[in-house]
Amino acid sequence: MLRHQILLAFRSFMKSKHIFAINLFGLTVGLTTVILILLWVKDEVSVNRYHSKIDQIYQVMTNHDNSTGIVTIPYTPAEMAEAMSSELTQVEAATAISPFIEGVSLEQGETKMNGNGFFVDQEYFQIFDRDFLAGNPEKALTDINAITISETLANKLFGSPQLALGKSIKWQVFDFENEVEVTGVYKDFGKLDLIKPDFLLAFPYFKNMLGDGAHWDNFNASAAVLLKEGTDESGFNEQIADFIKDKEADSNVSVFVQPYGDTYLYGTYEDGKIAGGRISYVKIFSAIAIFILIIACINFMNLTTARSMSRLKEIGVKKSMGASRGGLFTQFITESLVLTFFALILAVLTAFILQPLFNQITSKTLTLSFQPDIVLILLAVWLITGLLAGIYPAIYLSKFKPVEVMKSNLKGSFGELLARKGLVVFQFSISLLLIIGISVLSKQMNYIQNQNLGYNQAHLLELNASGIAPNQLSTYLEETKKVPGVSNASSLSHPLVGLASSTIGLTWEGKNEEEQVKFENITVNMGLIETMGFEMADGRAFSPDFGEEENKIILNEAAVKTIGFQDPVGQIVNLWGDDKEVIGVVKDFHFESLKEKVKPAFLKYDPGFAQKVMVRIESDDQQASIAGVSEVYEKFTGQPLSYSFMDEDYQSLYASEQRASDLAKYFGTTAIFLSCLGLFGLAAFTAEKRKKEIGVRKVMGASLVSILSLVSKDFIALILVAILIAVPLAWYFANNWLQTYAFQTDLSWWIFAGSGILLILISLLTVGYQAFKAASANPVNSLRSE
Repeated sequence: MLRHQILLAFRSFMKSKHIFAINLFGLTVGLTTVILILLWVKDEVSVNRYHSKIDQIYQVMTNHDNSTGIVTIPYTPAEMAEAMSSELTQVEAATAISPFIEGVSLEQGETKMNGNGFFVDQEYFQIFDRDFLAGNPEKALTDINAITISETLANKLFGSPQLALGKSIKWQVFDFENEVEVTGVYKDFGKLDLIKPDFLLAFPYFKNMLGDGAHWDNFNASAAVLLKEGTDESGFNEQIADFIKDKEADSNVSVFVQPYGDTYLYGTYEDGKIAGGRISYVKIFSAIAIFILIIACINFMNLTTARSMSRLKEIGVKKSMGASRGGLFTQFITESLVLTFFALILAVLTAFILQPLFNQITSKTLTLSFQPDIVLILLAVWLITGLLAGIYPAIYLSKFKPVEVMKSNLKGSFGELLARKGLVVFQFSISLLLIIGISVLSKQMNYIQNQNLGYNQAHLLELNASGIAPNQLSTYLEETKKVPGVSNASSLSHPLVGLASSTIGLTWEGKNEEEQVKFENITVNMGLIETMGFEMADGRAFSPDFGEEENKIILNEAAVKTIGFQDPVGQIVNLWGDDKEVIGVVKDFHFESLKEKVKPAFLKYDPGFAQKVMVRIESDDQQASIAGVSEVYEKFTGQPLSYSFMDEDYQSLYASEQRASDLAKYFGTTAIFLSCLGLFGLAAFTAEKRKKEIGVRKVMGASLVSILSLVSKDFIALILVAILIAVPLAWYFANNWLQTYAFQTDLSWWIFAGSGILLILISLLTVGYQAFKAASANPVNSLRSE
């Protein structure tokens, strides 16, 4: 029986080769897009979720109730993990993790190189899965002078993981240095890890580095906990809410935990509660995949029902011979499933071909493999698509009565026509939503890239000087300034992009003691303001011409506004117990993405903690200048120079948005193409069905323009309805998305008008070709059968 149904399906395909080709091509394009999006979504939802105990692992978060609102950060005091482990019975294990430290100088014998990593405690390996190639993970970091390194680093320094075990490495960052023993080598962190450290050092040493800074008011680490099975998350959060307040009476910080597997997708908070994150892109592209699949299915429905009149005799004969409605329904569903199966095979092959390009666009390493879960997903997509595309035509075609069919009394019903038009309107409404969405996204990205950041980010090199002894840093900077093409060089404590070193330790006369205000803390060297191109709103920058500058401070405009100073220069503020004189006010500059308002910040002078070097290049021969900078760097460190450009670092803040914009353009174009493909097929069928009418009109003297209008006007009316539906929806969604940025472009009227006009033009071109073909045909050929 199945063989007979499949044979009938092939015969039906061969009778209408053009319709078959359009349906096959449309479904292939739709399914290819769905497969690629599914790969991307599967990868996104898998980040951080591969650990065997993932359902018990939680990230400790802190809510800071400041005067400007609640700020949520994943940072805790350094003592947090140890205290939670010893005081809370629900905690099976807790680990403390330092901030990610970049540019650490590593030395082994004659080999010198830079590496990036964390300080963690021994419990880290009890909570997170790390495959060791050498050493024992249960004892790897029990000694304060121990280090575990990645497989790649072990190969670079020692030749193999086994040879690395027991060997020593010297490391240095800022003015801290130590010699440590390699006690373990782990497999490199994989693609499902956000950060891939080269090494893991013992956390107790980091606490020693903090010194007096390791207190309950200083959020300089993070913590993760492994809760016992069956622990209620909400109940646990209620219990730990005042954990820090119990340790520090004046604290304004409350504590809660978030499932570790959710930290990647749900990273945006408002008023202390989750407000989204990358999950929004997962939802958006999942919706796009569904819409594209629906558009492809609509093409199949419309073209199948539109050519139904040509199959009436086939249906009538079969029903007269005893075929049941159920049998005919099965036949038409089989046709849909067979066609969709062929489309799926072609889509898988196409996805394989496009995979390298898709990986390049998404900056991922996605692989289409035939693992059981992937095969099940593909089979589910095939069945859903086949049934979705075929069920309406099957119901519609199998309902005809044989007597009416054989008498040729059937005509297309109003309901059929209305359904087909409704599906076309739906297609183009989705297409217009995507066009407007892409336009708004591109406009916002362009706005961001051209926004005045408060400094000149062009031709600005950023590099780590952790391999340079603090007492040599000034000499190194002077040597760098002498390189031809280098106009200035200085240093600061942290990368300016995404700066996240804050404190509540700044006070001033008249400050409300109960109010806690968080300030960004930027430690700088002489000449940093001039090198960055910051503008002074008042006062002066740090300068050797004024003697000691350690007891001076510079505020940004946001800090002056927060404090309430009328004449800030000369005022005295207190930082961590030491009085500081305000010598200047720097105009606000952006150190976070434009989703955030400029936060209050201060600049203090301390060259010992300012080892992120910034080099300003003003040269036509940029490569020669970089080569000179590299030569000086190697002279002082014995290592090759590793650098980045400031403008590239800034753009990295919007990497996800930029990739989303690129993907949206491709998928939006695909949706528009599929909609036009269906419109093209419908127009061709309409023109073919009305060819005798068109022939008669031409014989009676109808002009080419009137014939074009005859074929096109119904379709253009549908496009206009789609515009009326889509524009309000597009404005609503676009406006909500722009609200996530503190600095945003405007929703110009021309975006909506231009997108609607573009859709009309695309539709006119699509329908116009078929209309012109029908209008210019010889009427003799159309009327010959009469």
